[in-house]
Amino acid sequence: MLGEELYGSAPVILLTFGEDRAIVDCSRTAAAVLGVPERRTVDEIVDADGARTLDDLMHALRPDAAPASCVLTLYRRDGGRMTVAALVDKLAPGGGAALLRVTALHAPQQQPWLAELAESEALLRRFVQISSEAMWCIEFTESVDLALGDHEIIRQVFENECRWRLCNEAMARIYDLPPGLDFNKQPVSLYFRRNPENETFIRQIIESNFAVDNVLSIDTRHDGTPLYIENTARADIQGGRLLRLWGTVRDITGYRQMHNRLAQTAQDVGSILGAVPDAILVIDRNRQLLAVNPSFETLFGWSPHQFLGRDIQPIVDLEAPLPGGRRWYGVDRQRWITEVRMPGGAALLCDVQSAPIGDEAPDRFVLTLRPAHAADSAATANAT
Repeated sequence: MLGEELYGSAPVILLTFGEDRAIVDCSRTAAAVLGVPERRTVDEIVDADGARTLDDLMHALRPDAAPASCVLTLYRRDGGRMTVAALVDKLAPGGGAALLRVTALHAPQQQPWLAELAESEALLRRFVQISSEAMWCIEFTESVDLALGDHEIIRQVFENECRWRLCNEAMARIYDLPPGLDFNKQPVSLYFRRNPENETFIRQIIESNFAVDNVLSIDTRHDGTPLYIENTARADIQGGRLLRLWGTVRDITGYRQMHNRLAQTAQDVGSILGAVPDAILVIDRNRQLLAVNPSFETLFGWSPHQFLGRDIQPIVDLEAPLPGGRRWYGVDRQRWITEVRMPGGAALLCDVQSAPIGDEAPDRFVLTLRPAHAADSAATANAT
């Protein structure tokens, strides 16, 4: 009883209200300063920004969660304004409808400091919103216990209750949110889903002591299509518990899609070259072997590793003058007959074609070597 009397007589603004914003209880100070209960709803005593903040907390907080701190602008009963630093928590009395409780100290001498704090917060919010860099913050209303193993931490990151906080317009544009839809009120799991890539992303954050730069995650646009994201991320940690992850993102979907297409093309080209029966060699102007297909070893018995990065002149004579004084290199295609030496000393007569890579002053060339039959040899000799 003494505690209740002391609390009631202390200069504390205490308001309790439900989801319909109707005030159900207040302290003596709240009644005296704000005009409660004559004013019966939160909207009559809190400005529009504060009302939105309280509405967000009504939906985000759990009854057993720690109180959230915020700065509110309240309307006094005389029509003036006052800025307060408040703690907000959620109650569930007797299993009934949830209530939100706002507790703030009425200290007029601190009004200049609180007003400056509120102005600074508003300035920060405006700066974040107009920034062209996409900024995000995930706040865990159910904090993540970092004393556990990596696997359990990762599970909690994706399964504990959390919400977006202070995500800006640039962030909403990257994720293609429809105009007018507030990113901060959307479920985190709608855009940052649990998948192997994102589990790896969180693991990298853990292993780097919760500070990473340019790390990949695969998120989801509002329409459900995948989004390749490069993240810079930091964390707020208190008492061994993760409270927030925050950072910036860059959309690299176009780059990744091009990278994937090039990788697939390279794989397809490799498969095609592997199936070609002719030996295909890539060499530079110094005759050094840069690349080769499997048929090189199949036809001639040489392991590619024996000649990669080395001069192939010992097995393929490229310096013998061709008909008309031509050389094997140049900007034109060349074709001739020569012998290719094999590991045992035997020679295999081959039809050789040389083609430059590039149009002007090429420094790499593709050689195609095909065993020449007598008829082919005669036809090739006539052609050259």
